[in-house]
Amino acid sequence: MRFSKTELILVGLAIGLASMPVLAALTDEINQTSYQRDFKRLDVDGDGKVNAKEIKKDNLFDFSGFSKADKNHNGSLSEDEYATYKSAVQQKEAKQAASDSAITAKIKSKYLLEKGIKSLKVSVETKDNIVVLSGFVDNEATKARAGQIAASVKGVKSVSNSLVVKP
Repeated sequence: MRFSKTELILVGLAIGLASMPVLAALTDEINQTSYQRDFKRLDVDGDGKVNAKEIKKDNLFDFSGFSKADKNHNGSLSEDEYATYKSAVQQKEAKQAASDSAITAKIKSKYLLEKGIKSLKVSVETKDNIVVLSGFVDNEATKARAGQIAASVKGVKSVSNSLVVKP
């Protein structure tokens, strides 16, 4: 029995879609195990709770983070409070990184379409929706235009135009 390419692709897609819940569960389990391991490492006195002194070893938590994570306001974090807060912060950071990457890609694609901007000579870096331009351009007008294009992209808070005009 022979299958066409289309049939093989459809079977592959069906298998992929069917395995997605398994992958999601596996990812959750890996994160759960990672959070449990981190929690146990932080719980120096082994009382099943992490206090404000113990949490200082986790760079993700500052004082306000500890307060936000301590949902029952008892001055310590349960394993669940720890994992819930850490997961939320990491998801927020991942979303921000994705947003920053999308902004950078949009700016770079606009530079490719713009005559006069040698897109390979212009570096675009985005962090927390703030764009930094660096590299070399031929004249002040091109520098200004590159800044305008970057600022026009949806989501950009500000642009630091550090482009250098070649002498």
